[in-house]
Amino acid sequence: MAGLPTVEVDCALCGGDRADAVWTTPDRAFAVPGTYTVVRCRGCGFLYQRPRVRDDRLADCYPDHYPRHQEPSPRVPFRGSPARIRAVRWALARGLGYASLRDERAGPLTRLRARWLGRRLRWTCPPWTGSGRYLDVGCGSGGSLGVARALGWQAAGIEMDEAAAAKARRFTDEIYVGDVLGAPFASGRFDVVTAFHVLEHLPDPVAALRRMLDWLAPGGLLIVEVPNAGGLGARLFGRAWSGLELPRHLGHFTPRTLERAVEKAGGRVVWCRHRAKPRYYLWSWSNYLRDRGLGGLARLLEVRPVYGALKLVLELGLPLASRAGRGEVIRIGAARHARA
Repeated sequence: MAGLPTVEVDCALCGGDRADAVWTTPDRAFAVPGTYTVVRCRGCGFLYQRPRVRDDRLADCYPDHYPRHQEPSPRVPFRGSPARIRAVRWALARGLGYASLRDERAGPLTRLRARWLGRRLRWTCPPWTGSGRYLDVGCGSGGSLGVARALGWQAAGIEMDEAAAAKARRFTDEIYVGDVLGAPFASGRFDVVTAFHVLEHLPDPVAALRRMLDWLAPGGLLIVEVPNAGGLGARLFGRAWSGLELPRHLGHFTPRTLERAVEKAGGRVVWCRHRAKPRYYLWSWSNYLRDRGLGGLARLLEVRPVYGALKLVLELGLPLASRAGRGEVIRIGAARHARA
C-alpha cells in the first residue's frame, strides 16, 4: 500500500539540508503504510526522519488504541503495606524534596528500604520544587498527572488527542487540547514541566523546548525523556531498534543532540540520566529476527516462560549499560538561562 503523503524537511536542529540515510524501515508497531527513512545531518549529527509525514496527516500515524491514549494506571506511590508506605514517605522526603513527609522516627529498616525504593521513585515522581505547580506536556490519558495529584501538586496538562484528554480530566480540569505551541499558559506559571516521550514526535522540537522553558518559574525544572539513539540498543540492532518507531518519531536524540536542542532553546541541562528496560531489547531482538526471516524464533521469544527468563537475564546486566551512558532512554533536567 502507498504510504502517507510526505514532505522534504531540513534538520530541525541546525537548519542544514545535507544528510545521509542511516535506517529505512516500515512501521513495525501499527502497520501505517509505507517505508520511512532516518537520516543523519552532516552539519550537526542530528538524526531525523526525511522525508517525513506531512503535518496535516501526522494524526493518521496514531491508531485509536495508541498506548499513551489508553486508560491510565498511575503508579501512585502510596500503595502497599504500612511499612512500605513509611519507606516511600522517607524516600520522597530525603531524595525528592517532599519535606512535609519527613518522619524522623523512621527506623533503620525503613530507611534501608527507602534507599532501594528511591531509585524507582525518582523515575515516577517529580522532585518537589517551588510551590508545587506542575504541567505535563503530552499527558496522554493522565498517568503522570495522577501521580502528581497524589503527591499534592497543582496539576495541568497538554494533550493533542481529545479522547485521551477526556480521560486525563479525571485528575485535573486544566487540560489544554491542542499543540504545545498554541497552549495559553502564562510565562513563569509552573515549577516543574515534564515531557515524557513527546519531543521525538514534534516537527519543531526546539520551538517546543523554548515554549516549555518559558513556562518555568524562577528556579523551575524542565524534565524531558526520549529514546536514546546513541544507546546500546540502537548500536546493536540498527534499523530493527524498537526506539525508531517510524513514522511517529520524527527526531531521534542522543545526549549530545538533546543538550544542543535545549541550549538552542535558551536553556541548559543540569543533569542527565540513563535507563535500560529489558522489554526494549526484547522488542528490538524480535524485529531483528523477523528481518532475517526467522519469524518462528521471534515468536518463541514471545512465549511467556522464554520471555520471562530472558528478561531476568537482562535485568542483571542492563544496569551496566545505564551506568556507561548507553541506556535505552535518556532523561534530562533542564533550567532556563537567567533573563537579562
